[in-house]
Amino acid sequence: MSIADRIILTLYTCLMAVVSVLAILCSLNVFSHEAMTGLVEHIPGNWIYAVGGVIMLLVSLRLLVTGLGLTGMSSLKISENEKGKVLVGKSALEEYIAVLSQEIYGIHNVKVIVKLDDDGIAVRINASIEPGINIPESSDEIRTNVKENIKKVTGFDVKDMELFIKQIKAKEE
Repeated sequence: MSIADRIILTLYTCLMAVVSVLAILCSLNVFSHEAMTGLVEHIPGNWIYAVGGVIMLLVSLRLLVTGLGLTGMSSLKISENEKGKVLVGKSALEEYIAVLSQEIYGIHNVKVIVKLDDDGIAVRINASIEPGINIPESSDEIRTNVKENIKKVTGFDVKDMELFIKQIKAKEE
C-alpha cells in the first residue's frame, strides 16, 4: 500500500470514527432527535454536502480497489498451456533479488520492491554498503547479477532497476 493510500485510509478511518461516535451519542439520547433531524433537513440543496459525498464515494472505491489488490500485478505468468499455468509471486521475486544482491561483497540489509507489468519487471533495491566499497563497481555487479539471473529464471527482462544506497556502514553481526 502506498503512502498516499495510507494517508487516505487514516483520514477515512478518523471520519468513520467520528460518524460512529455521533451514532452512539444519538442512540444514547445525548443529542436530541430534533437536532439531528435539523442537520439532515439542511442537506438537500446544499452543494457542499454533495461534494463531500462524492469525495467519500471516491475514497471508498479507492480503498476497495487497494484492499482487493487490484492496483498492480501480484504475480508474473511464466507460462500457460493445457496442463495449467506457472506463476511467480511478487514476494518470491523480491526475496530472490535480495539474495542475489547480497551475494555482492560489501552489500547488506537489502530490501527490494518489485513492480510487475506486461512490459517486464521494474526493481528498486534499497541497500547498505560497507565503507571502502566502490559504489559504481558494486552497483554494476548487482545490476548484472540480478538482470542475468532473473532472465535465466523467469525468461523476463528487468526493464528498470534503481539502486538506492541508504547507508554506508559496516555489517552488524
